Amino acid sequence: MKESKKNNTIKKLLFYSSSLINNSFPCIHTDKNLNIRNFVCSNLSSYWGKTYPTSSPGRKLSDLFWLTLPWERIKEELNEINVLDSGCGSGNYGERLSDWSLNRINRYTGLDVKKHDNWPVLKEKHPTFNFIECHISDIRQYIENGANLFISQSAIEHFEQDLLYFQHLRDYILSYKKSVIQIHLFPSAQGLRLYGCHGIRQYTPRSISKITRLFSNFSYAVLYNLGGKMCNDLHYEFITRPLMKNLGDYRNLKREEYDKGLFAAIEQDAREPSKKVSSFYALVVHSYYNKKIFLQE
Repeated sequence: MKESKKNNTIKKLLFYSSSLINNSFPCIHTDKNLNIRNFVCSNLSSYWGKTYPTSSPGRKLSDLFWLTLPWERIKEELNEINVLDSGCGSGNYGERLSDWSLNRINRYTGLDVKKHDNWPVLKEKHPTFNFIECHISDIRQYIENGANLFISQSAIEHFEQDLLYFQHLRDYILSYKKSVIQIHLFPSAQGLRLYGCHGIRQYTPRSISKITRLFSNFSYAVLYNLGGKMCNDLHYEFITRPLMKNLGDYRNLKREEYDKGLFAAIEQDAREPSKKVSSFYALVVHSYYNKKIFLQE
């Protein structure tokens, strides 16, 4: 038992050390073609009720991002939207995106390393849904021809070989040679303080540039900063600290206070953005585009 505890402590120390090194100098050697923007949800109050009241700040911001995507323009650009969701988990984002896009999705395929009990339920409700159990390193053989919207939500930080995953996507896109959009949402360097030993890594503009450079010859890329200091502090006070002290999750214990506090935090971070303390990132890579729809105002 003591040896196991010692090994666990060593693993945590190694994780924190490697993460601190990986997150150092976040903005040097950034891809010069990477467009960095701050995500602002216009009419926040009108979308608030469509999200889950106890979502973490990072997940709330992510859902607001998905909700406010230019779905009509995406449909026009791709003609039909065929989604491949890597690290789909329960597959619930297939249903959510269908709803949030106002049923503009033609086909949804979810991939994950482990089957989920919810998959048969969703497939029965949605005939155009499909789920595949596979390792992410084998993804190339499971990409159906015609897939043109590659997404991931809080997944790539768990991929042991994240660059290999993107190399497989690049190979498919180069052979497909039609308009393809990728949208990936993942934690910033602030995740080390907020989530602790979660996933394998966090991301910075420098490490994200290793991804975008794989596609630079035939794509443009936009990186959105989601949230900031106020959202991070709220996450720490309501989630990280009470859980560390075994006090429970304050999102549930103080639900109304949390909900109001998060709304105010998102509004304030939108007014005072800072790329150094982003809560989360949303990366869009658009290849073989007809129109640069993510660079339009």
